[in-house]
Amino acid sequence: MNLAALSIKRPIFISCLVILMLALGYLSFKKLPVDLFPNVTFSVVTVSTPYPGAGPKEVEVLVSKILENEMSTLPGIITLRSTNQEGLSVVIAEFSLETDVKYAEQQIRDRVSSAKSKLPKDIKEPTVQRIDPADQPILMLALSANLSEEALFSLADLQIKPKLEQVNNVGLVEITGGQKREIQVELDQNKLRSHDISATRVVTAIASTGQNIPAGKVDRHNLEAVIRTVGEFKTLEDISATVVNFVGNDIPIKVSDIATVRNGLEDEKSRTFLNGKKSILISVYRQSGSNTISVVNALRKNIATLNKDYAIDPSRPHIEIVRDGAKAINMNVEDVKESILLGILLTIVVVYLFLGNGRSTFITSLALPNSLIGAFMLMAFAGFSINVMTLLALSLSVGLLIDDAIVVRENIFRHLEMGKPAVQAALEGTKEVTLAVVATSCTVLAVFGPIAFLQGVVGQFFKEFGLTICFAMLISLFDALTIAPMLSAYLAGRPSKEKTSSRFFDYLEKKYSGALQFSIKHPLIIIVGAVLIFISSLQAMKKVSKTFLPPQDFGEFMVSLEMAPGTTLNAMQTISEKLDRQIRGHKEIATSVMTVGSPQGESNLTNIYINLVSPKHRHLNTSQVKELLRQELKHYSYAKPIVKDIDMVSGGQRPFNLNIIGNNLDEIHGISEKIMEKLKHHPALLDVETSYKLGKPEYQVVVDPARAARLGISNTLLGSELRTLIEGSVPTVFRDKGEEYDIRVRLLESQKDIKENFSTTFVPNINGTRVRLADVSSLVITEGPANITRQDRGRYIQISADIAPNGPGMGGAMSDIRGYFTSEVKLPPGVHYKFVGQTENFEELGKNMKVAGLLGILFIYLVLASLYESFITPFTIMIVLPLAACGAFFALYITRHSLDIFSMIGCIMLLGIATKNSILLVDYANQMVQQGMDYTAAIAEAGKTRLRPILMTTVALIAGMTPIAIGLNEASRQRTSMGIAIIGGLISSTLLTLVVVPAAYTYIERFRAWSNIKVKKIFTSK
Repeated sequence: MNLAALSIKRPIFISCLVILMLALGYLSFKKLPVDLFPNVTFSVVTVSTPYPGAGPKEVEVLVSKILENEMSTLPGIITLRSTNQEGLSVVIAEFSLETDVKYAEQQIRDRVSSAKSKLPKDIKEPTVQRIDPADQPILMLALSANLSEEALFSLADLQIKPKLEQVNNVGLVEITGGQKREIQVELDQNKLRSHDISATRVVTAIASTGQNIPAGKVDRHNLEAVIRTVGEFKTLEDISATVVNFVGNDIPIKVSDIATVRNGLEDEKSRTFLNGKKSILISVYRQSGSNTISVVNALRKNIATLNKDYAIDPSRPHIEIVRDGAKAINMNVEDVKESILLGILLTIVVVYLFLGNGRSTFITSLALPNSLIGAFMLMAFAGFSINVMTLLALSLSVGLLIDDAIVVRENIFRHLEMGKPAVQAALEGTKEVTLAVVATSCTVLAVFGPIAFLQGVVGQFFKEFGLTICFAMLISLFDALTIAPMLSAYLAGRPSKEKTSSRFFDYLEKKYSGALQFSIKHPLIIIVGAVLIFISSLQAMKKVSKTFLPPQDFGEFMVSLEMAPGTTLNAMQTISEKLDRQIRGHKEIATSVMTVGSPQGESNLTNIYINLVSPKHRHLNTSQVKELLRQELKHYSYAKPIVKDIDMVSGGQRPFNLNIIGNNLDEIHGISEKIMEKLKHHPALLDVETSYKLGKPEYQVVVDPARAARLGISNTLLGSELRTLIEGSVPTVFRDKGEEYDIRVRLLESQKDIKENFSTTFVPNINGTRVRLADVSSLVITEGPANITRQDRGRYIQISADIAPNGPGMGGAMSDIRGYFTSEVKLPPGVHYKFVGQTENFEELGKNMKVAGLLGILFIYLVLASLYESFITPFTIMIVLPLAACGAFFALYITRHSLDIFSMIGCIMLLGIATKNSILLVDYANQMVQQGMDYTAAIAEAGKTRLRPILMTTVALIAGMTPIAIGLNEASRQRTSMGIAIIGGLISSTLLTLVVVPAAYTYIERFRAWSNIKVKKIFTSK
């Protein structure tokens, strides 16, 4: 018994199955986590090692190279990169996707631990962590109050941070800006010299005095007592009273004799301003795997409570949310909900217009909620989340899901029009199209099944997308073969009351019959015309820009500034405030968060986060506002302003990235400059910049080995003394009310300039005797790079840029660069180039889409060959594939949209959609041939009979895709190219299918019959 007969015979059983499926689907929907992206694993581990006061070259040699040597032999490692800048080493290890990233992270930790003995003693603890797209701040907060720097930081660090950390599923809270209290021991060089004491000696004295030391334990009869020495500093006076040395044997020299001890603040590395007002920036991260929206909602309640509590505080503290990580998720969720609901509504209207029958429309439309809700059940079983990719899959499925039900119901409707009873019409109508319905669903599964198993990072993003469509299609197929015939049998009403086709469709069928007869009589003209149309579409496609992601329109972006190395924070703030005021002068700007400096102490840098007002209150989109500011800020070219997007995946990288890799830094710098000149005015790129930048003026103390040896000076003692004098050393901490504050020992600020005080600076020798620095060394003034980047234990320079919205796209830039390296810029031996970041992903995407397309075509062929038991018949059906592609190409060209990740998905989707119409046509023609008709009459009858379901399914699909093609809000406008490509392909494939397939059908089917005879003769002959 087939499914249709079973559903008609046992309607309650089928109804119970559907109700159960809907209930489980609804429960699964409520249970599924909500996030922006699927659960993607990046096999990348980073090691960040702060080395305060060290220059890029010292960081490279003393930290990064040692870590690279330890990590380079790890199994599964693909690329090893490092960034070396003032005071910080970041080593990045990328592993193959087959490598267990948790195991790789543990291996990295072990290697870092074993390398610690080779690293400088004064580095800070290295931080090992995995890169995860979800590791983005879910909230960025700005704290402002009428308080001093110390009090404001203390409020953020001691009160607000702990309360935010108490919120369920909050993983980390970071503070940017502000200054923490520290105890400063400011040495006087003159007093050190008069008492013949080195700074290193002072550090040792404070470290050995200001600590509690456990001494052990003793047993006294039946009691056990613990013994410890209590030496921690209780007050600043205790530090001042610390004995550093003795004159003779009885006169102590205390810290107060050679230094001033006072409360101070840590060195200021960055300053944060919210709309021009001094603030502190607080970034909140969620725990891995938690629901972003629920965590943000809980944080919002917590922040509202804090603001309410602080409202009565005289200092008026206020916490403002400046960036909400859940905003993009909510926008996408709401957009897809709107697209699905609007698509469902439009699809139902289309069905009603074609059938003109309320009951038929109701029966057909039930496929949508059944399939969509049922898909959530399978998504939960597969461990998926509700994210951009799964929601996008469901929104694309709206038109597809109703297709099978339309075909079944329309054919039942046709049999009812013949006057048959409802049950007979339901059975015969369903049986007649069962093979066609199964074939169309299987072709869609054949296309999206391979997408779910693509390789690389792009493949991980598409896994949930492809499988979600497959889940929904399987349920829609079940619905078409059970619910549609069952309801048609019992709810269709009397056949005599069914409405006949409208005059419009009679007129349409009459006109189409004329076109069909011309196509059958002049097949060569039709086929040659189709080939010419396809060739012209390829020419149009060459002019379509090709890129990875279209321009964002989320209403936020960044402006970065960079002044000459060595620019002070005060000078940078003055310049930045001027630009910030001009930016905030535009009515489209809602909020600006300006950070002057960086956590690494790069005081010549500024980043300004811009948040725009709601789209309802502005006439310009994000790209237009960016271009407006880009033109205005040209007047500040000395500050090198760059307007760029916020990267939500790749850790802050810009869309276009090119690495020039080699061992000789000067050599690759020369090559990168030549490429920079080529790319500065390239129409595809905006704000091109290079990672090679000159650092601050550098004073190098060059030791004379002969004189140093003669006077007993070692490089280690000399470097340690200078580091204490200038950067400062932290021998111990000062505890006050349960909080720890660093005790920093260094020179008075007025004496730290090594250039001015070179001849009066002294360093200790191995006997502790102080020797004049000028007697053992010389001072050389030079400049070095601001940062040194390394890859695979060599060096590289990165050229990065944004993609111009209306240019030839990322693909155009990459093609031209390959041409430059082939013809104009010859790379010397040992130097090569590599695209990275989104540029590398674009290459990977192109390869994956080609593989997916070829596999989709192969699987469609195999499915059709299996169903129709013929190797020839599938060619008649698949002739429509290039006809669908030409419509997509023309649509992208006419609308000036790019071929990007979304439109590529649309083109792949067309492979499965386009064959649906030709399957309906060819399947019915084959049935007529089996009943005795000749090929010409059969295809003519099939064209007239299948015109209505073909038009219905096409218009329903177009209606379902229309919300995506229009772009209902900021989130959906980035995906409009997908809807446009699909609609263009649907129009061309439908129109051309109705004339090209009949023209080719007779040729191919006659060849099939002839080939069958020949094959039979071969296998039956002896």
